[in-house]
Amino acid sequence: MPHTHAHSKAEACHDALEAFEREHHHAPDAHEKARLLSETVKEWEHEEVEATHPGTKLA
Repeated sequence: MPHTHAHSKAEACHDALEAFEREHHHAPDAHEKARLLSETVKEWEHEEVEATHPGTKLA
């Protein structure tokens, strides 16, 4: 998953949903949406920790 560089989780999720629709030419079904949002939030939170705590390694 690409870096989000979004200012908020909501913005990151919105961007991820729009990108999915552009790439797949349809809206995600419930399972796709849940997976996509989960991965997006995880990545966004990881980036926030890196930005606010340089040198911190997350598993």
